[in-house]
Amino acid sequence: MSIRDNLKRGTIEMILLHLLEEEDKYGYQLSQDLEKESEGEYQLNEATMYPTLYRLKKNGFLEERKVQVVGKRFRVYYHLTESGKQHLEETKAQYKQVCASIEKVMSYRDRVKAAGKKANK
Repeated sequence: MSIRDNLKRGTIEMILLHLLEEEDKYGYQLSQDLEKESEGEYQLNEATMYPTLYRLKKNGFLEERKVQVVGKRFRVYYHLTESGKQHLEETKAQYKQVCASIEKVMSYRDRVKAAGKKANK
């Protein structure tokens, strides 16, 4: 499995909660917004998205509202709860901390070299 797949799997919950921060959305709308906001770089299939939405709902981070659209068809809108907002903020903070730590490791040698050049002047 690629690093891209692993990172994607580790950030799906955060991304979905983020997309629901400003307004309630239904599944197809979430996938379209994700593709648009990532400029096509991040796509999520239904087989991954819906189980994640159900898990977020089960954990109390989302609520759902069914709206009848045509005939007997319903559209399920997802709403970010207060608990979900708190979870999103905590998750974003952890994500930023991990990214910063990775960047420190990846740039360490360059920083040491730059510091050595300054010390030799």
